[in-house]
Amino acid sequence: MSEQPKLLIVDDEPLNVDYIYQEFEDSDYQLITAFDGQEALDKIQKELPDLVLLDLMMPVLDGFAVLMHIKSDPQLREIPVIITSAANDSRSIVKGIKMGADDYLTKPLDEALLLQKVEEYLG
Repeated sequence: MSEQPKLLIVDDEPLNVDYIYQEFEDSDYQLITAFDGQEALDKIQKELPDLVLLDLMMPVLDGFAVLMHIKSDPQLREIPVIITSAANDSRSIVKGIKMGADDYLTKPLDEALLLQKVEEYLG
């Protein structure tokens, strides 16, 4: 049997992490969490997740800085990143996609769309 896909949930707001975690706790995914950008980078390098759900507005390192680190590292750049952010302006969305994000979901997150997108990349 193959190993469970690893899903890293990155958000500085514990309620948001809990919400996403609960959406996937009955899934076949191994769930990993991080609460700021630096913790996210540490866990990405250590755990090599199969997908990252990444908030943008965080302390220490924001999501754009994390995305830049992921996409500039040859060992990490193939990891799909879905931005999950309250920033729903087109400038942030375009910037995220141009920097290499695979998708961009705005908060409040639509449960069905979130599940569909994660399944799309991990299924």
